[in-house]
Amino acid sequence: MSTAKKIVSVLSQLPADKVKHYASFKYSQIERFCNIGGIPVPKEVKEEKSLEDKKKQVLIKLDPSKLKKMIFNQTEEKPNYQNELFNEEILKQQLKSIKNIHENKWGNFYAISDKLLTPKGNPNYYTRLMEDVSKGGQKREGLFTAFKTIISGKY
Repeated sequence: MSTAKKIVSVLSQLPADKVKHYASFKYSQIERFCNIGGIPVPKEVKEEKSLEDKKKQVLIKLDPSKLKKMIFNQTEEKPNYQNELFNEEILKQQLKSIKNIHENKWGNFYAISDKLLTPKGNPNYYTRLMEDVSKGGQKREGLFTAFKTIISGKY
């Protein structure tokens, strides 16, 4: 499916997540659409998947074969979601959505005014919030600076 290849190319252009999660949206979607389109999964996606699997092994240890036996009856045939759910029209709609996300279409269409970004009551709130997000959630405020912020009330 050529649409799946286009979706994978647009997804690969998306920036990496600023805050590290247990699963990356970008890599999980690239793997998903590679499987749908019959495209080989890129090396960086496989490496990210192995790191995610290591994190998941610490959290939950379940036997997937036992779960499959419980969920799918032996006599019942497993449905082929790839052919049943993802036809060319649906993939084109998903490609359009991914392009809108990549081009920030709705963020530009519904631009936020400076009046909302710097409210009179707490003008530094959004700048501090964006600084914390840009740090990737890795750096934390020290005890002294947090105490000073709470006492002074200047966020």
